Amino acid sequence: MYPLSLKSWLSCNSITIPPLYLVGGTVRDLLLGKQPKDIDLVCKDAKDFACRLGECKNAAFVPMEKKPAEACYRVLDREHAENFLDIAEMSGPTIYDDLARRDFTINALAAEVQKDGTIGPLIDPFAGAGDIERKTIKMTGRGSFVSDPLRILRALRFSASLGFEIEPQTREEMRDRVALLPEVSAERIMAELLLILKTPHSSLFIREMDHIGVLDVLFPEILPTKGCRQNGFHHKDVWEHSLLVIENCEQILNNLTGYFGDWAEEILCNLAGNNRLPLIKLTALLHDIGKPLTRGMNTITGRTTFYGHARAGASLADAIAERLKLSGQARDYLVQLTAEHLHVLSLAGNTVRTATRMRWFRKMKDNAIPAIILGIADVASSLGKESTEEWRNRYLAWSKNIVRDYYETLRKRLESPNLITGSDLIDFGMEPGPEIGRLLAILRSSQDTGEISTREDAIALAKGLLAKRT
Repeated sequence: MYPLSLKSWLSCNSITIPPLYLVGGTVRDLLLGKQPKDIDLVCKDAKDFACRLGECKNAAFVPMEKKPAEACYRVLDREHAENFLDIAEMSGPTIYDDLARRDFTINALAAEVQKDGTIGPLIDPFAGAGDIERKTIKMTGRGSFVSDPLRILRALRFSASLGFEIEPQTREEMRDRVALLPEVSAERIMAELLLILKTPHSSLFIREMDHIGVLDVLFPEILPTKGCRQNGFHHKDVWEHSLLVIENCEQILNNLTGYFGDWAEEILCNLAGNNRLPLIKLTALLHDIGKPLTRGMNTITGRTTFYGHARAGASLADAIAERLKLSGQARDYLVQLTAEHLHVLSLAGNTVRTATRMRWFRKMKDNAIPAIILGIADVASSLGKESTEEWRNRYLAWSKNIVRDYYETLRKRLESPNLITGSDLIDFGMEPGPEIGRLLAILRSSQDTGEISTREDAIALAKGLLAKRT
């Protein structure tokens, strides 16, 4: 089996094709019987060959940085963007030297590309094909993680995405080299972390990262949560509770239909794009990092308190997002979910006014849905003596109902235009100024709750409010 498009790419008589090798993940995927996402090639003078091939095929020539300090060039079909080759400069004088520099045996694979685009025999100096059969991730050499510490995260990512086990000596070397991770750029670290969190069972690998010591290096803010005891609602310390929350959050995300029925597709659309799905898992892990800073004791009841921990946690989450170079949108998402993770629990009470809930939905917009999912996971992970099954079931039922209501009616109501404007209020005799804004807020709240639904209703309410003010 080989990528058929190679034949059409290399059918170019006007250029000389150098010794060319299919390498790395492309070969690995072919051995696994998968369609490769990329066609990765190496050769000498890669830039010159890629440029000439692009000219011959009237294709775009795009310099890339797939890996730091490793020259790579993409030759891209101008009409079919999914059809491209990535051609990198061979590391070392021979293909064997190139493979020796690669991270894991399952990626230290190559096959020479023949002049007609067919693939020659497998080149496998580190027995990677056998490790693929055994579903094992093994470093090519003891210097693998020293030359690029990001490979520690890559090993975990391959384990998560392929379902392979990391062999013991490789895991031990990862543990020994974890302190080198800060040498890696934040962007590369975040890219790998998000790929791990996108997998359906990432919580298992978050625990593995914790055991190896990766999380303590990447998120030193979590260290104070370990051993930080909580109040009677919790049966775990803050850190173990957080690990349980990410597990429960992932269980919900993997079974959206079971929780939300016909609205599962809408929720998937909500979480699609901008890494919203993996970032809700990261929030689950970090949502209580403000607790150690705010831990106190009520001297009257003797109860442990964490007043203001959501606000403190949001501040820490903001600092983490900045350190990891998250986009502004991703940063706002992480911070808002952290800040609101406690507030959403309070909205489920029987005495909460509709107007209060609607103000929260107006503030959160579509971020309300991941916040509610996070709340379900948080409640399900709180199994202390003061946490009753009745309370947990009531919150779950409220969450399912409010999500249904949001998609059936609330979102449309929130997105509807104002029934009257500030100009209308001026026409009614109000003077321009902040009082108009306050009155419009009252009218908007009444519209959101369904108390008014027509322009006539809004005019009548506005005039009634104005009469009371005179």
